[in-house]
Amino acid sequence: MLKRRLTIGVLAVLAGGVLLSCGSSSSTSTSNTGTLFTFIGDTPMCDILSTRMTVSGLTVSQQGGGGASAIISSSSSLRLNLGDLRDSSTVLGLTNPPAGTYTQGTFSLSLLQLGVYNPLVSPPTTTVTAKLSTSSPTFTLDPPLTITVGKVSALQIDFDTSRSVLLSQTSGGGFNATAQPVFTGTVLTADPVTGFGEWDDLTGFVRTVNPSSTNPTFIGGFLMQFLSGSLPAGPAVTVSYTSNTVMYGAPALNQLLTGSFADVDAYLDPNGNLIAKTVEVEDQEDVADDKAALIGLVTALTQDANNNLTGFNLWVREEDPDASSGIAIDSIVNVNVSPATAYQFSSRSVNFANLTFDSTALAVGQEVVVHGPFHVQTGQPVSVAADKVYLKLQALQGSSGALLQVGSDNKTGAFQLNPCCTLLQSSAIYVLTNNETSFLNMAGLSDLSTQASLIVRGLPFFQPRGGTILGVSVPPGTLVVLAKQVHRLQ
Repeated sequence: MLKRRLTIGVLAVLAGGVLLSCGSSSSTSTSNTGTLFTFIGDTPMCDILSTRMTVSGLTVSQQGGGGASAIISSSSSLRLNLGDLRDSSTVLGLTNPPAGTYTQGTFSLSLLQLGVYNPLVSPPTTTVTAKLSTSSPTFTLDPPLTITVGKVSALQIDFDTSRSVLLSQTSGGGFNATAQPVFTGTVLTADPVTGFGEWDDLTGFVRTVNPSSTNPTFIGGFLMQFLSGSLPAGPAVTVSYTSNTVMYGAPALNQLLTGSFADVDAYLDPNGNLIAKTVEVEDQEDVADDKAALIGLVTALTQDANNNLTGFNLWVREEDPDASSGIAIDSIVNVNVSPATAYQFSSRSVNFANLTFDSTALAVGQEVVVHGPFHVQTGQPVSVAADKVYLKLQALQGSSGALLQVGSDNKTGAFQLNPCCTLLQSSAIYVLTNNETSFLNMAGLSDLSTQASLIVRGLPFFQPRGGTILGVSVPPGTLVVLAKQVHRLQ
């Protein structure tokens, strides 16, 4: 058995970073600095399942050459997987830059590696190293980022895989890739009520728990380690609880176990407090006991003579914490299920149709999180005895098809999505929306035109028998996505 202790360094990649304690405000700096939260996400590309880069530095530079401030220190490299951030974001850094006006960001990259779905080989994935046009890509901050003494600012950085990567297939069935990295930096403005915005599907580890708070606004919280599958790990930030926070998977905050893998929906208030709306506590991990959260895509199912699910193949996109000494990233593991395996979904509020997730609702192409002990045997694929399988929020890319239903609010309804990923091209996906669905670059369903390029983010449930869901007739064997966001690409 693989035995390796979980050692994740708090704020290992940050230069001059600060931690937010439960219920605290980050506007307590006594020097000439402010506080900067930096988030990062990705715009994906069809059939590129993962985009991994080694980042040895990230700085923002002041207007007129007035100096630079590090978001990621040049003293250590961060292995960042943007494949987990398809049309979503996570916390990249929490730093204290000097006050000033910043107009440009610069990355230092040493590697860009792609995981490409390739049905011509077995297993059906290929790892490709892209030739970088530059190791120091820059991006403009427009409007500029203003850091004010004792105040909180927020910056959203996005990598555009679809515009950055040129992928071509070779005569032997492999791939060549070149990359001209395209990043954008958007300065976020805080609303007095909603703050800097809401982030869903934030995943990481519970480092420490504080079941109470001296701030009457909060009832407690926990320290969450972000980018915990990276080496070194990313920043650790306190997730604060209010009386409205809903937690699943743990009976109470004072019974929340350290080392637990959690999925959090939260918002960042104007004072820099990351406040949880919902917390899904999935399982406690320890690589020393051969347990890690394995996040990836289902590539094949195995069934018995009665068509009952006995297991599935999982292409591993991410491991939390890092277990790469036993399970190779971008490899396929054999997941074994039993009648005792529990099935759940990580973002319950998105299941507005109250669909059931069980062994019959699992399908090829879904993104899941698998928890359970893994077994490494020389010369054999890694096997996992699944204790829990969580359906994850997933970004599905493709073109719009038939508009099936439009409500009077222009948000509630349904349409077909023709997926562009080869893994999902068996048939059209049915996308259901409601009045909580966010529409990006479009007013609503009436703006959908045939063949519009879309990314739909939501929970995908396989419906083997079909039926009528929220008034929409669904054929048997259809993947139904309950959409949290519909993003029309420009």
